[in-house]
Amino acid sequence: MERITVKQAAEYLLAHDGYIIYNHAMPDGDALGSAAALALILRGIGKRAFAFSPDGIPEKYGFLPAEGVFVASPDELPGYIPLSVDVAGPNLLGDIKVPVFALSFDHHLINTLECERLCLDSGKIAAGELIYELAAELGAKITKDIADSLYTAICSDSGGFRYELTSAQTHRIAAELHEAGADHAVICRRLFECKSRAQYELLRLAYNKLRLTRGGKCAYVVVTKEEKDACGAGDGDFDCVNSVPRELDGVEISAVLRARGNGFKVSLRSSGDTDVSAIAKRYGGGGHYHAAGFTLECGAEEAEAEIRKIFEEAEL
Repeated sequence: MERITVKQAAEYLLAHDGYIIYNHAMPDGDALGSAAALALILRGIGKRAFAFSPDGIPEKYGFLPAEGVFVASPDELPGYIPLSVDVAGPNLLGDIKVPVFALSFDHHLINTLECERLCLDSGKIAAGELIYELAAELGAKITKDIADSLYTAICSDSGGFRYELTSAQTHRIAAELHEAGADHAVICRRLFECKSRAQYELLRLAYNKLRLTRGGKCAYVVVTKEEKDACGAGDGDFDCVNSVPRELDGVEISAVLRARGNGFKVSLRSSGDTDVSAIAKRYGGGGHYHAAGFTLECGAEEAEAEIRKIFEEAEL
């Protein structure tokens, strides 16, 4: 695998044609927005390009310009060059057959994806920032559809421009996307205000089941399969819950454990100096300094005990 710059990535894309762009399973706004934007950017410079989302397009993101951009299966495009955006490892692609990507764009601290070329900048708040820089290197025009896609990507992963890695450049990019026609008010409402009934039930459950350790510096919530089913929730509904324990004043590290398969998916968050990606890496996961995740193959009691152990050992 070769680490390359955005300029080198642009040179590769200009030299070839016919691309299929993968984003990760259980997609968020950055994954979908970046994939859609990259496909549209490549089309804008005369290349053939489509995107593929292993879990499709959740209803929440129905406002994105996805029609004619995303395909239902990579099998529809034999011979197309596989690219990826916002995919930090093969386990994030679900049950699909994972190709060796010719080129991958990412912003996670830890990336274990098999690829020939990796364009990674962990200082970016979102993969969408990388794709915006790529558009400039390619000389592509930012259309309204591209602006909507990139604004969604950046706004989503920055938590509405609230998270620590949000930079002055992030705001400058957002302003330029706004000027290019991005429907910022619509996008923000769909990302942060619109919730399904299942998400409301999950939020109520999360507030009721919140547990504290380390004198209130650590907090967690465990959601069992039975509770998840009772809420009518899927894995994609938890994006509104993962930061709930961290919202309590004084909490430095938090976790949401949700039943999945024969174990629990753990979503870690931190507010201070704790690198939760380092914790996740020890368990075969990864992510960002303040937001990461991994999987525990065990029952609810064992999973809760493991999280309490992690919190007890954490340096706060």
